[in-house]
Amino acid sequence: MIRYRHFKGKYRAWFKPGEGQSVHHFSFHNLHPECIEIRMISPLETRETDADRTGDYLYYRILKARKKGISGMLSPGKKSEIVIIGDGDNCFSEDLEHVILKGHSGPAAGNDPAIRNFRHNSSLSDHRFFEGDILFSIPWNEPEVVPAPKPEIVQLPEADSGLVNIPEPEKEITEIPELVLNSRKNSASPEGLRLPSLSGCLLLYWNLLKWSLFLLLILGLLTWLGGLLRDKTGDELSDNGTGNVEMDPPILNPGQDTLAPMPWDYLTRHRIRWNDFSESSYLASYATSSIEYQKSQGVHAPFSNPSASDAMQYWNAVYTEFYKTDHLKIDSLVDYFRKKQISNNLNAASTAEMVITFIQEIPYCLVHEGSCADADKAADFIREYHQSGKDCLPGIIAGVQTPYEFIHNLKGDCDTRSLLGFTILSRLSIPASIWVSEVYGHSVLGVGAGTGSTYYKMANGIRHSAVELTAKGFRLGMLSPEHGDMNNWKIALYKNE
Repeated sequence: MIRYRHFKGKYRAWFKPGEGQSVHHFSFHNLHPECIEIRMISPLETRETDADRTGDYLYYRILKARKKGISGMLSPGKKSEIVIIGDGDNCFSEDLEHVILKGHSGPAAGNDPAIRNFRHNSSLSDHRFFEGDILFSIPWNEPEVVPAPKPEIVQLPEADSGLVNIPEPEKEITEIPELVLNSRKNSASPEGLRLPSLSGCLLLYWNLLKWSLFLLLILGLLTWLGGLLRDKTGDELSDNGTGNVEMDPPILNPGQDTLAPMPWDYLTRHRIRWNDFSESSYLASYATSSIEYQKSQGVHAPFSNPSASDAMQYWNAVYTEFYKTDHLKIDSLVDYFRKKQISNNLNAASTAEMVITFIQEIPYCLVHEGSCADADKAADFIREYHQSGKDCLPGIIAGVQTPYEFIHNLKGDCDTRSLLGFTILSRLSIPASIWVSEVYGHSVLGVGAGTGSTYYKMANGIRHSAVELTAKGFRLGMLSPEHGDMNNWKIALYKNE
């Protein structure tokens, strides 16, 4: 049976940022620690690792310690130099689970506690340096208690047959390995870790274990070689400029009556592979119909001449109509998420982050009304975006695509993404909302799961935490600091059941 020992302490970490870029200038994509040093460790009786998954912190389901020698070669993957320091500078390295790093953002900017400065020291080459508080857990394999062997009963002679040597029974091994703080000072292990002495067990069972160890070594080598072969033979989705996102050319629907008048129905197959924040891997494969796509395009026309008295009424009408039109048309995608939610036993916050990371995996594309020439005369961000030559989708009434349009052509910006997230989560019975800010010219998704974030708004008594969808790495409850003033956000649409 596996149990966990829970700890808190102070950390210093060095990160090498990934190559992902953020549309809104602030991204946590691929922010993996190259080295992490932990001091001032103290135990925690319990931890609710799934209770509060929102807020301004970095979370890792597991941080693997970098191994040395052949064991490191046989276990490739993303690992960190982990140094846990006890009293007397005794230290050790261990895999850490359910890791929360607090303090990666700096103090409040100005008088608004919601807007944070990015806290790092860039003097260390291209690495970033963080420090703050850490929570982590270490698995502990509870040993099976083996009963002591019964002493051998020796039959004594009945009378006057001389002295008899009675063998002493073997000593029982009574030490059980524990992970305990404040024990064994000045030992080779750090304070807080007591390791069992295995020499007697190894000598006793070596003949039984040597072939098992050899076979495990061979199996590990074959697994490592298999991983290399998969990388070379195309097990991953091909790199077509969009990473783990593929869209096949349209093919004629097998059920299409070719004697019927045009237009005919064509199917487009999509495959999107991604990892969530707990390093669980997913592959969503679905097809969209050209006929259904054209039907969704027709919903834009009534909004070409806005009649609402204010902006929020207009956006509420747009999002509501687009949701009603398409929420039943994405059944295959919703069914995929529902099956994963059940099979992986995910709570509401974990399910939301599965959907969030799916949307974040799709490359950003600006959607706007009018032509690209008109966009060149628009606000700073839109003008700079076009001048940089990035992908865009012009001529879209209201400047937002419906959920079905988005999953069909995979072109979406902030509110297109927020609307898709809102639609999927609502179908999964998770409270969701769409926020709009005229000040920031931006839209984000709100999710009614988790309570730890400072970036939240109340929707009819339910606390909805914000999340940025235009770049990878933003967890539930995280926004770019420059968008952190909650007074500048309004909820355009919400659904709590």
